[in-house]
Amino acid sequence: MKKILSITTIVLAFCCFSCDNELLDPSIVIEEPASNSGNNGGNNGGGNGNGNGGGNNGGNNGTVLSTYSLDTTSNVPFFGEIIVNSDFIINNGIVVSANIETTALGFTDAGTSTITRDSNGRIIQVEAMSGGNVTNRTTVTYTGNNITQIAFEDFDDSSENYTYTFAYDGNTVTRTNAAAGESAVFTFDSSSRLISFESFSGTTSTQLEVLTYASGNCISSDISGGTNVTNTFLFDSFTNPLKTVFNDQILFTIFDQDNDAEIGSYLATFYSTNNWTSLQSTDGTVDFNVTYNANNDITSRDSMVDLGDGVDVSQSEAFQYQ
Repeated sequence: MKKILSITTIVLAFCCFSCDNELLDPSIVIEEPASNSGNNGGNNGGGNGNGNGGGNNGGNNGTVLSTYSLDTTSNVPFFGEIIVNSDFIINNGIVVSANIETTALGFTDAGTSTITRDSNGRIIQVEAMSGGNVTNRTTVTYTGNNITQIAFEDFDDSSENYTYTFAYDGNTVTRTNAAAGESAVFTFDSSSRLISFESFSGTTSTQLEVLTYASGNCISSDISGGTNVTNTFLFDSFTNPLKTVFNDQILFTIFDQDNDAEIGSYLATFYSTNNWTSLQSTDGTVDFNVTYNANNDITSRDSMVDLGDGVDVSQSEAFQYQ
């Protein structure tokens, strides 16, 4: 399954953010360094933007996220029910692997994805295994601290293979997939937040997504081109525990999106300071059922989306702390 660790459902998110608040160039690290430091977290996180628990792996009064699970059930005509259950393994404040069980067409497959980091803590490989065999591998190459190539290998289906290369120019990064004749341009603001993602086939623009932020959250996504939709994301006032533990995957995941992907929901889930609780869209409204513990830590988030034409998706997230 392609990108099995980083992209497991249609409503998950990442963003990239720089602690330098400077324009991008080839010498600037775009991703925010992962840290368990209370000082760094206080500056970069917290439900009100003033550091209420941002230095920890979630929580609002010193709690630490220890387990995160995401279960998705989809009903699709002709395919029937598709179930994907994902358990993310957190160690030393970051996600290191995931156990993923997929059931479809009457068959169940249990797999594991593992992230490998170099001595500088940068992600250099994501490898998926099933039945004791490596099924796919993503290799990330850097020049300095900037990602300059992402290569994906599917050992079951080589037609899924691709290689992305990246070029940096001021506040834009251009990704090229030479074999497919495709490219994408990622544009960042002066705070190094992704503000637009435009995809091209040859020289023709195929999709443009424009992103807006407020109070540390990605609050809207406007998509035009192949799909025309406006999404507005609503949040609670409590600290998002996912932002810290997935933090060092932010830039890699954005850069590894498909050309027709929608990034806003990824940003709402994983990058935003607070917890995403509702989606208001030109296609309809989805309110999540969210529960909290006595510490105001999010403990569960459930949703159901009817996509029409007999397709519906239900999602259940669970958060545990230590």
